[in-house]
Amino acid sequence: MISYPIIGFKIYKSIRNKDKRKLYRLSTILLILILIPGFFWRILPGSDLVWRPIEKVQEKGYNTELTGFEFNFGDSIYEYESKRDFTGDGYSIWIYEIDDKTAQYFKNPNEEFFIDYPKSEFRKDWETEFWKKTPYDKEEQKFLDFANSTLDELEFELEDLLNEKGNYYAYEYYMHDFGEDKVYVGNIDFYIICPNRKLIVKINHNT
Repeated sequence: MISYPIIGFKIYKSIRNKDKRKLYRLSTILLILILIPGFFWRILPGSDLVWRPIEKVQEKGYNTELTGFEFNFGDSIYEYESKRDFTGDGYSIWIYEIDDKTAQYFKNPNEEFFIDYPKSEFRKDWETEFWKKTPYDKEEQKFLDFANSTLDELEFELEDLLNEKGNYYAYEYYMHDFGEDKVYVGNIDFYIICPNRKLIVKINHNT
């Protein structure tokens, strides 16, 4: 594998030997090795101009799989992400604005929204609870408790959104079974859509 120091040394030698052809070839290789990681890690000036449209397309695809309706997230309202260990365990919550068109659609979504989404292939071997109208079912409290978080600096809590009429919630989960009737929620993706507040909530909690 060619390393930066080796290429640098070869460039230095080609300059001393006045080998312009070799200097040009090595300089081109070095430039490519600098540009590709810079582009990939988005530290190269202008790289966002390429990545942002790609991310927007991916985001639309994700939201279509999530709800059956194609849309992009708006501005971020709230975000928290804990540190993740090597197994991916941790907690994350994102709250985004949705635009008027998206909010209007979710005031009266089509029937497939309630019977087909979120798509179960999002999480292999996880169980799926399709979108439901709020207020949430109190028998599902253990799932809310596992997904819940205090929303610092906001004027509402997750439970407020789930008790408020006109909203929707769905989740995908995986249970940890320790035998002897010791079964607990171990992983969850929890979602809330609030058309009147024009926001969507995404939560991931893994243990």
